[in-house]
Amino acid sequence: MATLAIAGGTPLIAPYRHRSWPDITEDDRRAVDRALRRGITAGPNAPELRALEEEYAAYVGVRHCVATNAGTASLHAALAAVGVRPGGQVIVPAYTFVASALAAVHQGADVVFCDVDRRSFNLDPTLLEALITDRTQAIMAVHIHGEPADLDPILAIARRHGVPVVEDNSQAHGIRYKGRVTGSFGQASGASINQSKNLSGGEGGLFTTDDEDHARTARRMVLYGEDVLPEVVRPYWSHGVGWNYRGQEMVCALARSQLRRLEEYNTRAQANAERLTAGLTGHKGIQPPLPSPNGGCSYWKYALRVCPEELGFEGDPRDLRDRVLYALRGEGVETGIWQPQPVPAQPVFRRATQVWHPRTDAVPLRRWDRSAFPVASELCDITLNLGTVRHPLYVQDPALMDDYIRAVDKVMANLDTVLTAPVEYSPRPTDTPC
Repeated sequence: MATLAIAGGTPLIAPYRHRSWPDITEDDRRAVDRALRRGITAGPNAPELRALEEEYAAYVGVRHCVATNAGTASLHAALAAVGVRPGGQVIVPAYTFVASALAAVHQGADVVFCDVDRRSFNLDPTLLEALITDRTQAIMAVHIHGEPADLDPILAIARRHGVPVVEDNSQAHGIRYKGRVTGSFGQASGASINQSKNLSGGEGGLFTTDDEDHARTARRMVLYGEDVLPEVVRPYWSHGVGWNYRGQEMVCALARSQLRRLEEYNTRAQANAERLTAGLTGHKGIQPPLPSPNGGCSYWKYALRVCPEELGFEGDPRDLRDRVLYALRGEGVETGIWQPQPVPAQPVFRRATQVWHPRTDAVPLRRWDRSAFPVASELCDITLNLGTVRHPLYVQDPALMDDYIRAVDKVMANLDTVLTAPVEYSPRPTDTPC
């Protein structure tokens, strides 16, 4: 039995085996250089920005795209566009990145969290209808880890109650749900194109919609409430409150170039994920992600679950997960934890008020009750990811996936060593008020 690296053995995988992300090519460098040589580096009608908006809208299959400075800004614009107002409620999955929920707070709405489906990590449609009230102004469907949420039942419930759906498409660029590209289903969609995403511009966001009025609202939000149209002198006339959420020319130039290779990256990620799943399925104590029944997945995260009950482990499941993660890192596997706790456990959503002020940290926290979101809590406790922000599956060599499988085999075969080695644990929310 080979000795684990954390016990003095030789790591299986050398660091140089990993390709870094974003994958910057000569085409990308030329695209940014063209923008620099043009000499137009900013502006609401800058050529790279407008071109990206047109190209991404056509790719997704919608009439309108608005480039923003961040994914959070695009989500804020999407919620505003569909009619979310102060005092309203937005339903958001409990397992997501905090920006999904904060976008609703930015618009003055209250967040109502919904637990998620154990198989997909996405919002559970069977729990959705019971959360809808006369204050519900939007439902946010987040495509977690790049797998589309189960949109058909979500949209059906939303139509029954007259509630708009907004997609958070940050992790699923170019992925299809029943043959149609995500970002085209909801009344509006927001998405990040920061460096970790399968469509990367370094940092930025993309709002999409088929509705002209929604697009107008988004454009006003990104530029101080103004209407600024192509080839029209800027009027400096604010129709309402707006922000400086504009997209940036260098980001858009890079994203345009990367968009041309998006299908290639998605195909590589899916092939690598299939290779991992084939090698890890049936392995005692771990569970690879299950294929989506409704379409593809970008595998922005390849979420591997560690199953304590199968291994007879009776302690805190986070202890087991963290020890396995630590041992895999020792073998050279790029691995990490994406969400250590559900979003409703975070202090910003446990305070008596969600409005920021200089003494926010002094506001007492509500007790965190994990039983309110049992599936999201469990997934946060037992999940680790193969691949990281800097080294995702989009660009890795298939042979590296075989070595990942060997590393998992090695770690699980040396579980006694794994359970006794020192390890630093991930951050954990307090269960008592403070």
